Amino acid sequence: MNARVGLQGIGASPGVAHGPLVVLRDEVVELPAFDYPSAAVAEAMPEVAASLNARATSATERGQDEAGQVLQAQALMAEDPMLADAIDGHLSSGLSLADALQTASDELEAMLASLPDPYLAARSADVAEVATALKLHLAGVEASDLSFDEPSILVAVTLTAAQTADLDPERVLGFVTEQGGPTSHVAIIARSLGVPAVVALDGVVAAADGAAAAALDGGSGEFILDPNDDDKADFATRAERAAKIAEWAAGAHGTKASFDGAPITVASNVGNVSDIEDGVAAAADGVGLFRTEFLFLDRSTPPTEEEQYAAYRAAAEGFEDPVVIRAFDIGGDKPAEFLDMDEEENPFLGIRGVRLYEQFSELFDTQVRACLRSAAHGPVQLMIPMVASASEVRWVRTRVAEVRAALVDEGAEIGDLPLGVMVEVPSLALTSGAVAAEVDFFSIGTNDLTQYTLAADRTHAALGALQDPLHPGVLALCRATVTGAAPAGRSVSVCGLAAADPVAASVFAALGVDKLSVTPSAVNLIKATVSEQKPELRTRVLAALAEATDGAEFREMILDELILP
Repeated sequence: MNARVGLQGIGASPGVAHGPLVVLRDEVVELPAFDYPSAAVAEAMPEVAASLNARATSATERGQDEAGQVLQAQALMAEDPMLADAIDGHLSSGLSLADALQTASDELEAMLASLPDPYLAARSADVAEVATALKLHLAGVEASDLSFDEPSILVAVTLTAAQTADLDPERVLGFVTEQGGPTSHVAIIARSLGVPAVVALDGVVAAADGAAAAALDGGSGEFILDPNDDDKADFATRAERAAKIAEWAAGAHGTKASFDGAPITVASNVGNVSDIEDGVAAAADGVGLFRTEFLFLDRSTPPTEEEQYAAYRAAAEGFEDPVVIRAFDIGGDKPAEFLDMDEEENPFLGIRGVRLYEQFSELFDTQVRACLRSAAHGPVQLMIPMVASASEVRWVRTRVAEVRAALVDEGAEIGDLPLGVMVEVPSLALTSGAVAAEVDFFSIGTNDLTQYTLAADRTHAALGALQDPLHPGVLALCRATVTGAAPAGRSVSVCGLAAADPVAASVFAALGVDKLSVTPSAVNLIKATVSEQKPELRTRVLAALAEATDGAEFREMILDELILP
């Protein structure tokens, strides 16, 4: 019997599993010597795109909308002139076809990975997958077969979107990868399939060599090779508890959450069209964050007003509660081909969010027009990212008024469009009292606020420990925002990833936040958890905020006051 080995990764899809182990190893692919490699690539790209589109259609027909959308995006990328030009450029410089593919892929990956939005940065994996698909196609090699003789746990360096979409939940008990993150396509598809997953576990393929069985917890990120009898009993207990929590959370479906008698709105985050349907199915209290970037990426021209109007209207008609549309949040590292911008050494602190709108005012005006028109079909609100001062809000408000006047002159049907700001920059949190006079609501983006408060790049693997939204410094800024907003009666929400964490969500409610926006799958859990908390939690949170020196200490200090499932 092999010795037990315990490892720790990042939980990407909740659930527990234990059973036989299958290790997927990368294939060594040798490319043939083409007389005209550029022509071979040009011929292969549309064929790869057609294959990806076919798989996207199959996934959608199986009800796997998330997988279908990822594969459709990859199909577009497979024919993207930017990728083709990069490969041709490296071939012209004398690189071999294999090296040209790899170099072009690495460069585009790095560009996307540097994006400030984690959902967009995760798209860097798509570039690598498309390059791999091209390489396999050029070599005439089929992708690895993921069929198993018996239900098993899969271990791999990474899985492509196509491979993940092909997984049979009845045969794959769970999977663990060395690469990826909780917002990667692999994690998103795994959650949609209900398959437990752990990612970012470096060296797990080598560690699993010779192991016969494994156990994983997709919530905690724990992974055990050759678990002993005690481990198996432990994971069986965890599975039973997870089922009970899911049943308990389901009881909150369609209810309204509250803390200490005050209502807490629990809305849905939306990153694509299918998320709207998921949010409606979860009975979310509207949309707290509609990320519009999916309409702007992977294309050579900007989305039209009609394209945007159709997407925003679908959300407005799907919910009775407000739909908060975030204005496009793209930046100086040029994720959109149609933006003529200079490269920046530090795009995280560069021309992004609201800082972009005056330079590209026509693009902004088009989005505002679509928002105003969609507001005729339901309560729609506009949220502006990367705001640092009230002057930026005043500029936006003036611009929105001008666009509104133009639509009225045209006789267009429009609605009210309350204006809010994302609290990502510490200066905005600290001056929220003054800014409150200029806005209708605030929404705290804990992902970027944490990054900027702790001066730690959240895409840097070595700085993961600093990405803690419950650090007292971050929470102090959240509290400052609530305190500044209160006299003007402005709502304060949290729309970052932390809002979907039952502990963090309870803390935000205790600090006076009145709205939480989470992934659709977390809506019921957060409603149920927040409503369970006692008023005394507020006193304990404030005391811990004054005494704790880091996030771990803060958690320890409030743990005994929390009521968790």
